[in-house]
Amino acid sequence: MTPKEPPTRSDYFRDQWRAWRVLGALQLNARRYWSGAMLLNIVVALYAPALLLSMFSFETPLENITNFSLSITSTATVLKFGLYVLQLGRVGDLEKVIARLDDRVEGAEQLRCHRQMAKKLRHLSNLFLYTYGFVLLNSEFSFLFRSGRSLPFPSWFPFDWKTSTVNYIGALGFQLVAIFGQILQNFVDDSFPPLALCLCAGHCQLLILRISSIGHAPSEQEANEAELVECIKDQKELYGLLELTRDVISWPMLIQFFVMALNIGATMFGLVFFADTMQDRMYFVSYLLALVLQTYPVCYYGSLLEDGFGHLHYAVFGSNWVSQSRSYRASMTILGERTKRHPRLLAGSLVPIHLSTFQGTCKAAYSFFTLIGNTRERAGPDPSQN
Repeated sequence: MTPKEPPTRSDYFRDQWRAWRVLGALQLNARRYWSGAMLLNIVVALYAPALLLSMFSFETPLENITNFSLSITSTATVLKFGLYVLQLGRVGDLEKVIARLDDRVEGAEQLRCHRQMAKKLRHLSNLFLYTYGFVLLNSEFSFLFRSGRSLPFPSWFPFDWKTSTVNYIGALGFQLVAIFGQILQNFVDDSFPPLALCLCAGHCQLLILRISSIGHAPSEQEANEAELVECIKDQKELYGLLELTRDVISWPMLIQFFVMALNIGATMFGLVFFADTMQDRMYFVSYLLALVLQTYPVCYYGSLLEDGFGHLHYAVFGSNWVSQSRSYRASMTILGERTKRHPRLLAGSLVPIHLSTFQGTCKAAYSFFTLIGNTRERAGPDPSQN
């Protein structure tokens, strides 16, 4: 890779744009509502009410827990997808800023760092892709190993599917399509934030390398001054990139943090106390893995980004500023003051996108887990297990 051949949008968000196209997000953003993808979105949107209408109405605790976790997940997924559809224009602006920053990559060290960043982004996107593919397989086909006529997940239908073959095929087809669409929505909703923050952190590290290397190689002072001015422009672009990223992911992440604590607690409870068959255990384990993947990477890169902006201030004094001109030192002072600002990403302007938040949600999940356990003990043993 050379500075004249920067990565394009398809390299960074290739899988995400493909998913948005399949889901009709671009048509929805352009207010073109009549398309084939709209049928998929309608099915996914109807799936959440079908789950909510049957909440806590099943005979076994396992079905009730599964229905509860799916109900809040489905509702959150529809809300997050709608928010991302509204912000797709900002995603395009974000990519333009990234392209301009990519054009500034030069030198062996920066190129090596840039290649590592691009490789990390591809691995991260593949991690989401393979994990959600595993969840899709478990969700779509685990019901085949059950005895009798059954559906992938317990939900409400306005007709009797247990005694009618036609109704059963209709209910099964509806759930299979809805599950596919919802997992695809989850993939794009959950993979975009960590990828965007990874890009921000990567370009912050590249700017640190760029600033700290000024003046160490033989060059004219005028060239060093010009490079410092360009770095000031890069710093402005980087802050703009962070602002765009915040605008896109802020509210979806607030929804995600709220849902995660309830979901992990309920899923762990079902796995520990009620999952008896191998198929149920595999489903709950894969579902739990997907829940952790929804929040841990984005919190990790949020923390990494915050640390990177903290080091940006020290990179200014890492350059060979002592032997430079007065004009250079004046510009360096301006850049030093600008880098004192340490932006912090907040979900919904309330919750930090940071590893401390992930730790807090895990604690909340454990509290919800114990709350369900205490309620179960007071209610007595489950009659279906006798």
